Amino acid sequence: MPRSVRKLISLAIGVVALTTSSLQAAPLEPADPGGSTRADARGPAPDGGLVIGAAGDIACESAPNGRREPATCQYDDTADLIVGAGLDEVLLLGDLQYEVGAYHAFARYFDATWGHALPNLSPAPGNHEYPDGPSSRPRGYFRYFGDRVKGPHRLGYYSFDLGSCPDAPCWHVISLNSELCFAPGGCGRAADPQDPGPGNRMHRWLANDLAAHPDAQYPCTIAYWHHPRFSFTTGSGATTAVGPLWNLLYAAGVDVVLNGHSHNYQRWRPQDPTGALDPERGIREFVVGTGGRILYAIPGTARPANLVVAQADAFGVLRLTLEAEAYRWAWATAAHQPAFRDASTGAVPCVRLAS
Repeated sequence: MPRSVRKLISLAIGVVALTTSSLQAAPLEPADPGGSTRADARGPAPDGGLVIGAAGDIACESAPNGRREPATCQYDDTADLIVGAGLDEVLLLGDLQYEVGAYHAFARYFDATWGHALPNLSPAPGNHEYPDGPSSRPRGYFRYFGDRVKGPHRLGYYSFDLGSCPDAPCWHVISLNSELCFAPGGCGRAADPQDPGPGNRMHRWLANDLAAHPDAQYPCTIAYWHHPRFSFTTGSGATTAVGPLWNLLYAAGVDVVLNGHSHNYQRWRPQDPTGALDPERGIREFVVGTGGRILYAIPGTARPANLVVAQADAFGVLRLTLEAEAYRWAWATAAHQPAFRDASTGAVPCVRLAS
């Protein structure tokens, strides 16, 4: 891979078997160390860091709307934030091509914009990639992205490493398919191990993948999928269906979860699977449903205590700089969108589990 990135997609079954409409940015409280909303995302990365982008809810099944309709179908402008931007990888958070993830729509709209960065795109599917719900298959999505995103069971989940693994910086990255959590049996431990549903198979695979990449050897890990566990929004909100995934990730010391589905931007303090603040080993969740399709308002009611920042005025992408055992975040606003800034003031250490 370019820029000294080694991307190892864990597809082999044998490997697995081894183991406003918005709230304005507010000052952070001491419980969220290192955070701020003062910096922009466009500066260069520190030496030795990997820079990735992330967003979901992207391409309309029509041409971009242009400046006269800045609140919908701006996926060409968000593509400008990732195409030729020197990013080491771009994580796609589902609902990449509306309305039903048809291959002809991917080929005509997504490919002409975000598709220019295809070699560096690592997607997760969303509900709009499934024409008939979790009982169907995301055929257009699989046809466009190819076998590399099908994963060991050809169900749309996989993992890979970013960096000079096992040397630093080395991050383990896990792409999950949250649509499977809505299939019969959910995405927790199978009630009958002899008859698991697709989500139960993903749960078992995730447990094995995390065991094969323990925190002691992979201190920094990102997981991403479409449906958020926690969200504060007027549309396409939080779901407890993905709770079993959070349980596994939290127990393994995972650092960051990225989601889409809610068409806005949210940053949460580190939390445990119940939503309780846990600054020592909690997972920091980002919702980045701002890839260009449409924006959903933030409720005008009092926000949850652990929600630090939320905005639904601007399309854009999240950029994360991944260091040896720490990370930084910075929001990047698309052209012709209202100004918005959110970035860490310094590197935030990765979670380290007690040995």
